[in-house]
Amino acid sequence: MRAVNHVGGSSDLDSVQPFGGWLRRFFVRQDPVYEQYAQVGQAKSPFAKVFYLAMHLLPGLTGWVLINVPSIYRVELRITGVSGRYLQYAWLILITFGWHMALPLLTLRFHDGFSWRDCRAFVGLNRIDVRGLLLVLPVYCILFAIVALPYMRWVWNPLESVFQSIPGFQMPPYTIFKGGPDGLYAFPPVALAFLFIGNFLGEELYFRAYLMKKVAFLGRWAWIVNSLLFAVYHLWQIPQTWPLTGLVLAMGLLMQLRKDLYVLIAFHFFVNMWLAFGDYQLARIVHMAK
Repeated sequence: MRAVNHVGGSSDLDSVQPFGGWLRRFFVRQDPVYEQYAQVGQAKSPFAKVFYLAMHLLPGLTGWVLINVPSIYRVELRITGVSGRYLQYAWLILITFGWHMALPLLTLRFHDGFSWRDCRAFVGLNRIDVRGLLLVLPVYCILFAIVALPYMRWVWNPLESVFQSIPGFQMPPYTIFKGGPDGLYAFPPVALAFLFIGNFLGEELYFRAYLMKKVAFLGRWAWIVNSLLFAVYHLWQIPQTWPLTGLVLAMGLLMQLRKDLYVLIAFHFFVNMWLAFGDYQLARIVHMAK
């Protein structure tokens, strides 16, 4: 069983050099525990490095095959006998709770040899950045909202149109991500609650708290590569999510700055709500004011 010394370690802040003086002190949090787990847990061999980079994409590729390939999807419907919308919901629950949440902890425990206590500490479940949540996060969210408004108009809209025009990137008409009476938000509140928990907690635990440490061998590029692969991971939502790659970089950067799982969960929730509701409504107000 592997034991981890929770004392010591140093913070590599090279990737946030643009922040200087008081601004850097405001945004950047040094966490020796985070750094030590990243040092101990990162992939070492060439095979392991390729494997953990691929693990960013495998859950998305699996979901794309199971949901977006019509021939395979029809076979699943015949075998299970459930409706299409609930079949998709079941796969999303299995991916978010099973692959994103259970798999990292089980791998850390039985493959990497950590104790259960160190498994929780590795992903940051046992500590919380209160200052980051109450002080830094609101400022970060405001900055994100300011950047998102022109981005959604001048970058996301054109890219979304381009992806929609590529047959291989179009979402099938039966997908729950297209909205409408059979869409994602038409599920009962309890079902949505589970899906949202799996989305915000599951994705951040898997991508930022787990995989970002596993690819720490990339050094100052780890948060950038992690963010880009996280965007590509959303294969079943290509026209909607791939154009958001520029904004998704804010997630990896925030983990690099604050090194806290709960700050990322809260920010992920804000991003989803802002892009779905706030950015659209603010864009309407700006348009009406012209």
